Amino acid sequence: MSDSKFDRRQLLKNVVLGAISIPALAPELARAAAPPVNLTESDPTAHALGYHENASKVDVKAFPTFKPTQKCSNCLQLQAGTGDHRPCNIFVGKLVNVNGWCQVWVQKT
Repeated sequence: MSDSKFDRRQLLKNVVLGAISIPALAPELARAAAPPVNLTESDPTAHALGYHENASKVDVKAFPTFKPTQKCSNCLQLQAGTGDHRPCNIFVGKLVNVNGWCQVWVQKT
């Protein structure tokens, strides 16, 4: 018997399991490395959430929760940064227009 702190069988098992999981993570890693692109209104998620690149063009009858003062620039979901397009917590991997709006808008405090 060995007084070693490490069980060789357990170590080998963990190495094999780790090696098997690498190919499964490859698509996710590739996606994370891709530069973000500007979100368009035709994007399926954007369309489902009523995203408009320009909040002044939102149809109030179609989106009754919209208020003229609401836009991405004063939404809690918009991430910090500079420029006309920035990351949003809702649209991962995409950049939203700071003058845009969607139904997930929440007042930044």
